[in-house]
Amino acid sequence: MPEVTVKINGRAYELTCGEGEEAHLQDLAEYVDGKITSARESAGSRGDGQLLVLASILIADELSDTLAKIEDPNLVSNLPDGPGARRQQQISFLESATARIEALAARLEAD
Repeated sequence: MPEVTVKINGRAYELTCGEGEEAHLQDLAEYVDGKITSARESAGSRGDGQLLVLASILIADELSDTLAKIEDPNLVSNLPDGPGARRQQQISFLESATARIEALAARLEAD
């Protein structure tokens, strides 16, 4: 599996990803880094763990808004797998992302 170095909140992290997913992983890391920057600007100077939690909540809020829009029957009526299956995929993705964020927060607080 390829290893990618991403930079979040000024720190470098070595992450592994699937073959061909390197650029996507970099994009996601840049997005998270941007959310941490926004959290720092709005909440002031905080510890790495607190900034990571705040950024995670901001991202989860965006995802929640998106899920609410997707649940609109007018938007999902043409999906072949139906809204329930799509929602389950999104929940699984969010749970996986949450676990990764919590692991990263634990690493940050251990440093």
